[in-house]
Amino acid sequence: MRRLTATTILVAVAACSPTRRPALTPGPSPARLAAADAELRAGCLDCLIAAYEQYTSLRGTPGAEPAATAGAIRAAVLVALRERELGMIDDGYGAKARELITANEQVSPALAALPDIADTLPASRGGIGHAVSTDAALERLRALRQHRDAWLALLRNAAHDEVAAAYVWVAVACDAVDAPMLAPTEIFDVASAFAGAPLVVYREALCRRTDVPTLESILAADPRFVETAYSIGFAALAARPPQLDEADQWFRRAYAWRPKWPSLTLAMGGVALSGEEFERARGLYEETLALEPHSGDAMFGDLRALTYAGAPQEAIAMADRMIADRWSVGDARYWRAFNELQLSRLDEAWQDVEDAARTLIDAQVPKLAGLIAYRRQQLDVAIARFTTSFERNPLDCETRFYLGVVHADRQHWPQTADALAGAAECFQNAEIGLTEEIARIRASTLADDRKARQIARREQQVADGRRRIAASWFDIAVADYSLSKRDEARAFAEKVSGDEQFGERARALLARMR
Repeated sequence: MRRLTATTILVAVAACSPTRRPALTPGPSPARLAAADAELRAGCLDCLIAAYEQYTSLRGTPGAEPAATAGAIRAAVLVALRERELGMIDDGYGAKARELITANEQVSPALAALPDIADTLPASRGGIGHAVSTDAALERLRALRQHRDAWLALLRNAAHDEVAAAYVWVAVACDAVDAPMLAPTEIFDVASAFAGAPLVVYREALCRRTDVPTLESILAADPRFVETAYSIGFAALAARPPQLDEADQWFRRAYAWRPKWPSLTLAMGGVALSGEEFERARGLYEETLALEPHSGDAMFGDLRALTYAGAPQEAIAMADRMIADRWSVGDARYWRAFNELQLSRLDEAWQDVEDAARTLIDAQVPKLAGLIAYRRQQLDVAIARFTTSFERNPLDCETRFYLGVVHADRQHWPQTADALAGAAECFQNAEIGLTEEIARIRASTLADDRKARQIARREQQVADGRRRIAASWFDIAVADYSLSKRDEARAFAEKVSGDEQFGERARALLARMR
C-alpha cells in the first residue's frame, strides 16, 4: 500500500507541475570520482574497463573534467596493457588514451608517456606467435632499448604518486627484455605507495614467476579478477610433471569469461593436444586462427592435431598455409611430407623431406626420409637415412627396426641380425616403460575419459611393439640360418613358432634344420 500511495502522490504532483522541468543536478563528482578510483585500484580487467567508462561519463561534469580525463587515460592505458599481457585482442584502448592525451595539454609528462612505454612491453606469456608481426616486435624492442633508461627514471619517480605509473614500472622492471636485473624487493619498494592495491599486487605476483597463492587470494577476494585463472593455468602447465587437468580447469574458467581470447584458446589447444584430444585441439586451434589468422603456433598446433587425427589432406593444407606465411617452414615441410607419405604421394614427400633436412637437424627427418625411400624402393638410400637417424637418436626403437628390415631386404645378414636384436631388446624395454606409464595413469587423478584415451594409446603401442619384436625374431632367425648359425637360428625361430603371423614360416624354417 505504501508503494501505491507514494506513486499516486508522485503522479498528482507531476500533473500540477509546470511543463518545464528543473534541470537535474549531477551526483557529487568527488564521490563518483572516488568510485572510479576504487575500480581502478581494484585492478581486474573488468574493473579497469568500468573505471574507464565512469571517468569518461564524468568528463562533462563541471569541476571534474581534469581529474576525470586523467583517470580515463590511466584506465585506458592499463586496459591496453592488460590485454597485451594476457594475449587478448586489442580493443583500441591504447588509441583512446593517445586521443585523450593529444586533446589535453594539462596531462602530466609521466601520464603522457605511459601509452608508448606500455606498447613496448612483451605480449602474453602464453606464446601467441605472429609470423607477420616480427618486424613490429623488433621495432618495439628497439624503442625499449633506445628509451629504456629515460623511461625507467621517469617511472621510478612517478610511481610514488601515479598508480598507473607504478603498475607500468613493475611490468617494465620485472619482465621487459633488456631491463636491468633489479631484485623484486627493490622493484616493489618503488611502488610501495600503492602496496596492497589489488592492481599492483596482481602485477607483482607475476614478476618473473607466478605466485599462485597470491593470485588465488586475489580471485577469492574479488571474483571479478578472472584473468588470474589464465596465469594459474600456465603455472599448472609449468609444473613437473605438467598438471594437464588442473590447467584445463583453470583455462576453462577463463574461457567462460572471455571466449574470444587467442592466447587462451592457443593454450587450451596445447593442453588438448598433450592430452591426446585431437578433435578438441583442432577446434581450439581453429578458434585461435579465426581471431589471429597469422598465429604460427596455432597453425603448427593445428597441423599436428590434424595429422594425429588422421586427416592428411587437411594437414597438408595447413602446412601449405604455414609455408605461405613463412612460419617454421622446415617443420611445415616435414609434416607435409609425413602426410604425403600417408597418401602415397612419394615424390612430393621426398622433395619435402629433403627440403626439411636443410633446416632441421634432428633424428626424425632422416627417419621419415628412410621410410619414404623404402617405399620408393631406394633401399640403399633408406639404409643411409635410417643410419643417420639412429646415430642421432640410438634410443628410437622404430629406427633400429626399420634399419634391420631394409638390411634384410638387401640380404645384409650380419647387419640384419645386429640391428633387429637391438630393436627387439629396445621394444621389450619400452614395454616395461609403457606398462609403468599405464599404471601411473590408472592411479592418477586425470578425468576418466582422458585416462581411458591415454591408456588405450599406450596399450596400442605395447601391441605394436610386440608385433615388431616377433618380426625381428623371425628375421633374425632367417639371418642366422643364412649365416649358417643354426643353433642361434633355431632359438629365434622357436620364439615365434606359435605366432599367428610368423608361426607357419618359422616352423618351416625349423623343419629345414632337423
